[in-house]
Order: sequence, then C-alpha cells, then structure tokens
Amino acid sequence: MFGSDKQTEGLNTFVAEGTRFQGTIEVRGDVQIDGHVEGTVESTGSVIVGEPAVVSGEVRAREATVAGRLRGRITGRERVVLLPGCRLEGDVHAASFKIEDGAYFQGNCVMGDFEAPAEPEPAPRLRS
Repeated sequence: MFGSDKQTEGLNTFVAEGTRFQGTIEVRGDVQIDGHVEGTVESTGSVIVGEPAVVSGEVRAREATVAGRLRGRITGRERVVLLPGCRLEGDVHAASFKIEDGAYFQGNCVMGDFEAPAEPEPAPRLRS
C-alpha cells in the first residue's frame, strides 16, 4: 500500500519520491508524501507519510498515517496511526493514537477529545 506500488486514486495531492519540498503544503482533501518535505503539511482529509518519505516539521490533518520517517509535531483531529517500520520523533496530539508492532516512536502524546494544542505563551519581557 505504501511501497513501490503507488495508489494515488482518491488523493488530491501527491509528493513523489525524489521530490524535495520546503515550505507549507495546504490541501483540501488527502495528500500522500513519498518525497522529502521540510515545513508544514496541513490537510482537511488524510495525510499519508509513505515508506520512502522523510518529513521534518509539522503535520496537521483529520487523520494521519505514518509509514516513513517524521521528525516534528503531528496532529490528527480523529486519529494518528504508526505503521511497522516507521520512525516518528516528535509529539503527537490526536483523538485516537495507534502504534503498530515494529513502529518507532519517541516523544510525547496527548489523546482524547480533540482540541488544538495551545501555542506556548511568549515569555514576559523584563522592563529596564
């Protein structure tokens, strides 16, 4: 499903293996990433991080499935699934979180009713 046989039917956006992208990807619908992405991936549907993919940054979607490598923060309004052989180094915030045997996860996780995680408040400035 996520290997060399690429299933793109039903996908709105596909970042192919061998492609390097820096910046923000915003998609209405689903996106599959098999290339290298540095930045933010935001989708109203599903984000699939395929086996050959390397993503550094933030992923926000209704649901996210990781088969490749992701370093950063991942938010799934409904769920996040880590497949065997994937590597996720970063924080997860999801209504449901599934780690399959053989997946690697190092980070923090917040689960339950979904509310977008709050951005950290800026440190107060000292007056001189």
